[in-house]
Amino acid sequence: MKKAFVLIPIVFLFMDFTINIIIDKKVKDIFKQIQLSEDQAENMIWSNCAYHSFWYPNPKDIKNLSSGEKAGLVNSIGNYVKDFTKSEDFLKRYNEFRETKKPKEPEKPKTMDQMKSEQRESIKQGIANLKESKSKMPADQQSMFDETIKMYEEQLKGLDDPNNPMYSKEMEGYMKQAYDQQINDYNRKLADWEKEYPLNNTNSLIKKWLNTFLELSKDVDYSAKTVVKENNKTIFVKSEHESKSYLWKLCYRAGKETVNAGRSFAQQWMKELQ
Repeated sequence: MKKAFVLIPIVFLFMDFTINIIIDKKVKDIFKQIQLSEDQAENMIWSNCAYHSFWYPNPKDIKNLSSGEKAGLVNSIGNYVKDFTKSEDFLKRYNEFRETKKPKEPEKPKTMDQMKSEQRESIKQGIANLKESKSKMPADQQSMFDETIKMYEEQLKGLDDPNNPMYSKEMEGYMKQAYDQQINDYNRKLADWEKEYPLNNTNSLIKKWLNTFLELSKDVDYSAKTVVKENNKTIFVKSEHESKSYLWKLCYRAGKETVNAGRSFAQQWMKELQ
């Protein structure tokens, strides 16, 4: 595998929002080589950070990246990211994303009187529709509607039956208990949400992303053997390597030098975010 070819996946682990900042020449060169606009990079990077993923565009040709340049390029990208995370645009996207994660408050249950009123109107409308349909049918076929209409009329009478269990005080109490339980669950989820996504504070989101990279890249076996199959697909010889995560394989292809530089930068950034 050509390590230079797969440098970009690891480089992009440390990119975030492209926010009206003068891009370092090295980063500009990378964008140019992979034919990626700043807008496209912005969307891609946001998606990666927000969902803790590591997607990257498939570069066709990466030139002039010798082994000694990789660590410097990773650090350049890393510093570029840190500037982005301090921008207003970054914060705006985060706060909008934060709202999509907010738990939904349960609806307050209706009273028995409200439920009976709605059910009464629904049954009345059903009877009216049936009678209208009946009037449009031939006389010898109209009787087929009578049984259904009678059933609806019985249901209508049952709404005011004090012994109807569906609208009893007990049922109303059960519904209130269920609602109280839903509110307790909602309050718990709301507290977790506020802790996980604090308003105007992006540190938690960034730390999760960096930590995902650090966890999945900590045990990469760079001596793992690969083989090219008949369909030109390269796979690992050992099944335990072939079953590794997508990011683990990206790190393997990028090489130890690049990954170690990325891990060092991520670890230092994590300390700063504490």
